[in-house]
Amino acid sequence: MRVQVKYRSGRLDVFDTDSYTPAQPFGDGCMLADYEVRFDRLEKGLWLQAHFYDADPRFKEDLDDGVVPVGRRSMGWRFLLAEEAELKEVEQVLVDGDRMLVRMGEGLVDVMRLDGASALLLSDGGGPSLASKLQGVVEALKAADPTMDDESAAALAGSSWESLAWARELQPLRQIEVEGEEEGWMDREGD
Repeated sequence: MRVQVKYRSGRLDVFDTDSYTPAQPFGDGCMLADYEVRFDRLEKGLWLQAHFYDADPRFKEDLDDGVVPVGRRSMGWRFLLAEEAELKEVEQVLVDGDRMLVRMGEGLVDVMRLDGASALLLSDGGGPSLASKLQGVVEALKAADPTMDDESAAALAGSSWESLAWARELQPLRQIEVEGEEEGWMDREGD
């Protein structure tokens, strides 16, 4: 992982989890590393937390046949990337080249959360929002099988009923009557 912190002054800090470290910094039993860039706690600075999953052979002992052993998560280390006072000068933070935090005015915007909310609620210009898509798929499934209820249709669409209800409440699906709009469209030309 590569984290870049760009400052108003032109300063650039680059943090790279691959460079200058052994291939397995947590030891021979490490099978998976978990890197967390903590944008949710900016009031305490910008932190990178690194944890690992230990694949200790002892975890396989006394297991029944067919049972897959569990690699257990172990706490690793926490690294301060930018102090709280430094955050006032941060212009943007990129993780593996993707903009994750950006300054707008005097505040910082979590771009990942903004993108997620945007995809849920706004059309991307090429299609409906995710909330509208979910509702449309559920309605299509129910139209194909009138005995299907909302909860079953939502599950088939990869959603919980609660997520479907949230989408409906926040953004009711609007059915467009194509026929009515197409009739007389030439009559309005030049109006």
